[in-house]
Amino acid sequence: MKILLLTGRLAEPIVRRAARNCPSKYEIEVSVMPLSVASLATPQSIISHLRSVRLEDYDLVMVSGAIQESMKPVMDALGINVVKGPKHASDLPAILSLYDPRKLSPDIPADILLTKEMIRYAEEAIREIELAASSKPHIKVNGLPVPIDPPPIRIVSEIPDVHLLSEEDLMMAAERRVKEGADILALGFQAGVANAEKVRRSVKLLEDLNVPIAVDSIIPSEIIAGVEAGASMIMSLEAGNIEKVADKVKHTPAVIIPYDSRMDYAARTVKDKLRLLERNMESAYKHGVKNLIADPILEPIDPSGSAGTFQSLMAYNRLKHKMPDVPLLMGLCNVSELIDADSHGVNAILTLLAAEIGVSLLLVVERSIKTIRSTAETKIAAQMAAIAYKKEAPPKDLGLNLLILKDKRKVESRLDLCGSTIIEASRGDGGYVQDPMGFYTINVSHEEGVIEALYKGCKGKILIKGETARSIYGEILKRGLVSELSHAFYLGVELGRAEEALRIGKNYVQEENLLELPKPINVK
Repeated sequence: MKILLLTGRLAEPIVRRAARNCPSKYEIEVSVMPLSVASLATPQSIISHLRSVRLEDYDLVMVSGAIQESMKPVMDALGINVVKGPKHASDLPAILSLYDPRKLSPDIPADILLTKEMIRYAEEAIREIELAASSKPHIKVNGLPVPIDPPPIRIVSEIPDVHLLSEEDLMMAAERRVKEGADILALGFQAGVANAEKVRRSVKLLEDLNVPIAVDSIIPSEIIAGVEAGASMIMSLEAGNIEKVADKVKHTPAVIIPYDSRMDYAARTVKDKLRLLERNMESAYKHGVKNLIADPILEPIDPSGSAGTFQSLMAYNRLKHKMPDVPLLMGLCNVSELIDADSHGVNAILTLLAAEIGVSLLLVVERSIKTIRSTAETKIAAQMAAIAYKKEAPPKDLGLNLLILKDKRKVESRLDLCGSTIIEASRGDGGYVQDPMGFYTINVSHEEGVIEALYKGCKGKILIKGETARSIYGEILKRGLVSELSHAFYLGVELGRAEEALRIGKNYVQEENLLELPKPINVK
């Protein structure tokens, strides 16, 4: 297929470079219109330019996706298929690798069209996988099918330290996790101190959320209280509590772990994990507990290699091959909490490795600020694994992703500097003139999901709250709460920074950088 790419003078080098990287099955030529920026082209100017081109030599004309108007008038006037490419030329190779250009639109930019198609495919794939879950071998957790062999992988989101939370705070935490994709809610309590009544009240409180509730405790009285209150799953059966709770959990899905509380012994090596886990499973079966879920326990990264993450992944893999009919649960927090790396990358790779092994459930615990949103991140990663499974392809270009701080492709742009005066800005921040109207203290409330701008000045003390920088500075301008231009610029910078902190879950401190790029230690 022969394609004619139209561009403006400014973007010509970028477009030609992109064209060279397109799939070889397309023969692509670039034609430069007599204007600096392609997005300024109109159907009339495109028609005028193309009248000087031998259109019979081409199967398709592609224009910039940044052009606002429809290309249908061009098609009608010249009798050739004219479509919109991507807004950014750097996306062109990917577009032509994934999409038949003849199916592109004269009205919708190619990147938007492709994104919509990918999202539509992703949604349909997830829908089909969910519908098929009940027809595969599975266990049920309060009606939720958990396939022995995923996809789908079910996300168990644990609320830690429930004994310290008020009912209002517990409900808020639970609702957020459900909203972010939790399939099952787990409740964690104080280690070593029994509080059966708190367990009972907490399970009862959340029963109207219509999501299965699990109790994460090894204390027999708490396990029994949870089951009696309606808990749908028990998280920690081990050698020391099996016999004490067996009569109460016979019909409740229960996670069994390689631990013996009688000796305070937790298996660490692959061999010991599997030996103790199998022994505990035999004991559970002997006492009539049938709906077992095995968790060999994912260990933290251990650079010595003796009993770390890789070794415990081997335990999961071996157990899956030895007991293929037993669903597996993997907790991610031992790794994600004990590594200073962004959680979305850690959760993504662990989830995809779990999918390769055949793990049925993933446990996340958002204990620290750096693991906030792990529920959503792990849910997205599980859906990526499901779509990749269906496509029989790597988890790339799926319609959803966990690219938050980086992009897949570099977007190039050029400025029209012809006739410009170039000024080098000074390195200092420049400061701003003290505004006689007043000053602002800016804060981000992640709990409420808002930016807060507290004004103090000649008009009193006013708190303005909003979800975006634009909404807040709109109120500031409308109410006349700023009078110096330098102060207005300052507020724009800080509110924009606050908005990004709110979006990605970062701490916000006024006048401090939001992101710092780490550097390796240089010992030369």
